[in-house]
Amino acid sequence: MVELNNTELTNLAILLAILVAFYLLLKWFIFPILKKLAKKTSTLIDDLLLDKKFVHRFSFVFVFILFKVISVSSGYQLNFFSNLIFQRIFNALFTLTIGLTILEMLTVVNKLSEKLELLRDKPIKGYIQIIKIIVTSFVLIIIFAILTGQSVGYYISGLGALTAVLLLIFQDTILSFVASVQIGQNDIIKIGDWIEVKEYGADGDVVDIALHTVKVQNWDKTITTIPTSKIVNTSVKNWRAMSEYGGRRIKRAINIDISSIKFLSESELANLELLPPLKNYLHSKKEELNEYNKKIAEIDSNLEKRKLTNIGTYRAYIENLLKQNNNLNTETMTFLVRQLPSSPEGVPIEIYTFTNTTEWVAYEKIQSDIFDQLFAVLPKFGLRAYQNGLLEAVAMKNLPFHQLED
Repeated sequence: MVELNNTELTNLAILLAILVAFYLLLKWFIFPILKKLAKKTSTLIDDLLLDKKFVHRFSFVFVFILFKVISVSSGYQLNFFSNLIFQRIFNALFTLTIGLTILEMLTVVNKLSEKLELLRDKPIKGYIQIIKIIVTSFVLIIIFAILTGQSVGYYISGLGALTAVLLLIFQDTILSFVASVQIGQNDIIKIGDWIEVKEYGADGDVVDIALHTVKVQNWDKTITTIPTSKIVNTSVKNWRAMSEYGGRRIKRAINIDISSIKFLSESELANLELLPPLKNYLHSKKEELNEYNKKIAEIDSNLEKRKLTNIGTYRAYIENLLKQNNNLNTETMTFLVRQLPSSPEGVPIEIYTFTNTTEWVAYEKIQSDIFDQLFAVLPKFGLRAYQNGLLEAVAMKNLPFHQLED
């Protein structure tokens, strides 16, 4: 055990007082002044580097350096400075402090990536976490080597024998890292993307992409955590392209009762001409049919003449109505009103179009307004929407459809 005389105790007390004063000077005066100057600049990195936690770590590095410089000077030669155990403990603590400072610097880099527009949506956090694991591992190896008096290479070479064990321990970390690289390289998801992962019940915005987990904030504000490695192995629906495209798709059908399909009479056509979306259409369609029927009559008067059907006219009504809707983009995006193959549930008339907004609430309102109108106007065409069991009820009561009671 090393004993200290009065002179050495005095020198040690002075040395510690100098170190404490230097630490307080850095923490309370120098760094606060630098922080005020940094706030006046337009750059962001200097503000982050002067973050409270980083400054705290960095101050200890300066204190250790000052302690080393003073301790080796002739005026403060103390016996225990030359003690092997003390030197090893000092060097180990100095290495630990540098390691913690590097880790804090990596945290600053991560914060910077979250602030920069260019890197905000990239999975930088996962890469930073991998670097932190590597730095922590090397720092621990160096500290172990210092305390035991062995070389760093000695412990690194010993890791080869533990490869299988390390692979087993860090299996999830390795898989997550590979997944993070794939996510970044293939641009599978970004922070801010609206994704849907049915396997995990996730449907919302990506708020965080870390090494091991991806956090999704659902529309009910709950958070779903998905393992990063599962993102590349699971079906993920990403709605980003829709947002970038500037429109959200409406793809919905109205099933028309087949028994309500018929040819339109002249009186029915006259009534339908009062509907603005059909006025020009019916005028041109009548001229087209009259011209065709005249040619047919010249060939054979017994041939069936062409007539307008209520379902075809209804389809034209939908098309013209939607083209006049300012909430839809029918010019630059796909726009279809089509009849699908009939089925036991009727004849589907499908609408395939895009709204000019991707905002969810507005989208639902636009879609609802459209179909409210289309369902309400069906009786004007003599059409009925198919409802399961309704026709059977009509047949059982032997009543006209319009007299059917609830």
